[in-house]
Amino acid sequence: MITINPYLNFAGNTEEAFNFYRSVFGGEFLALIRYKDTFEAERTPDADKDKLMHVALPMGKGNALMGTDVLGQMANDLVQSNSFYICMNGETPEETEKLFNTLAVGGKVVYPFDKAPWGGYFGQLIDQFGIQWMADSMNTINPYLNFAGNTEDAFNFYRSVFGGDFFMLIRFKDSPEADHTPKEDLDKLMHISLPIGEVGKGNVLMATDATGKMGEGFERGNNCHLTINGGTVEETRILFNALAAGGGTVVCPFDKAPWGGSYFGMVTDQFGVQWMADSVDDQQ
Repeated sequence: MITINPYLNFAGNTEEAFNFYRSVFGGEFLALIRYKDTFEAERTPDADKDKLMHVALPMGKGNALMGTDVLGQMANDLVQSNSFYICMNGETPEETEKLFNTLAVGGKVVYPFDKAPWGGYFGQLIDQFGIQWMADSMNTINPYLNFAGNTEDAFNFYRSVFGGDFFMLIRFKDSPEADHTPKEDLDKLMHISLPIGEVGKGNVLMATDATGKMGEGFERGNNCHLTINGGTVEETRILFNALAAGGGTVVCPFDKAPWGGSYFGMVTDQFGVQWMADSVDDQQ
């Protein structure tokens, strides 16, 4: 089954951030690997050896939140994105509100968690580490992307990669925001959802068109990737190559990983979204 999970970059405080996320969501780390214990140890400055090369925290039904400390020039060049959210939900509105309020400690509430004009409950915040979260009606953590007007093009591309059918596509002209939306933006997408993997059991990739001032202040950033796994090495390779098509940039070719036991690759797609592909070596 195809899965998609958020992968966050931090400039040295990954461990602090993930201890905070563990205090919010509970659970135990699936992996916590320091640079000093990896193949990068000899090339890592002494001051960075205790930093985290990789950490993974399980979330809900089969998801994982993952992160790394970027070092050196990558840390200096790190830009927080305002084009990416993590969408989360508890089993009930009360549980979701509790998660929302806990995540907001030391952070900033952008939209208080309350009844939404389209039904259900919704909230939006930026946590103390600069990560943007939405609380909505999903029972997994899911990526929520912002685009500057070309969401529909991007999601038609993603549907060609992953298959499936949109189970929600709402234009601003058909939403509660219609009266407040400029005419040139009425046909843009307020919300779109594409199921990834088996419907009801996998992930959902979601997005919106950032309009007005949000679109003007759009910053893609480089602090978050989406990780994909197709179930097997060859299935993952097919997804990786499909994402790279149409003008994408392969940052790291999909091949055997230097840490052994898996295949790995990195690509920035034609819409500027960063992806990692990772799959266990099924020939071992």
